[in-house]
Amino acid sequence: MPVLQSMVAALGLVCKIVTTTATDRSRIEEFLPTHDVSASYQVRINASPLAVYQCLLHSDFNELWVVRLLMTIRTGKRQPRNRVPNDLPQRLQGTGFVILHNVPGEELVVGVAGKFWRPDGGRCLDLTAGDFGEFVRPGYAKAAWNFRFRIESGGCTVLSTETRIKCFGRAALWKLRLYWSLISPFSGLIRMAMLSGVKAKAESTLRQTS
Repeated sequence: MPVLQSMVAALGLVCKIVTTTATDRSRIEEFLPTHDVSASYQVRINASPLAVYQCLLHSDFNELWVVRLLMTIRTGKRQPRNRVPNDLPQRLQGTGFVILHNVPGEELVVGVAGKFWRPDGGRCLDLTAGDFGEFVRPGYAKAAWNFRFRIESGGCTVLSTETRIKCFGRAALWKLRLYWSLISPFSGLIRMAMLSGVKAKAESTLRQTS
């Protein structure tokens, strides 16, 4: 964790690592209550939850150089920017990611299944939202990833994200643990960069409309 914190400081990201508590429940709990690994991050944004949600929905994270760099290292393929702007549901089509829950300004939960330790992620492209809860295929894992919007006094929003991964079978578990030990700091940087990007976009939009 100190390595990740040093990298965060060096890149000028404004997020922090958080630990969720039993009193801080989210809808991700319904879709993946038990898990083998997890990580959570959050950022405080001077904008309303609905404004932050809209910025998240229309953010292209491939515009962030740190995301493109780290994904290029992970996959071994250069990550291009999206030429046609789309919202998040459109960009997820055909990727294996499915929207499990979506309430504007409150919480968005996305699910995916595959062999995440493979360079291509081994994603199950035929997965549907209805399949996610029953998915227990041996040798695979499934993950739930959320973005949660909580209003604070003064009209500010705390945008948090949590990733949970559950494995099926011993082989999948040891492969994931090895993979996670290597990539978790970089995965954390990607998520922090995403949150920082949404913060910059939301606060810039607010200044322009004030």
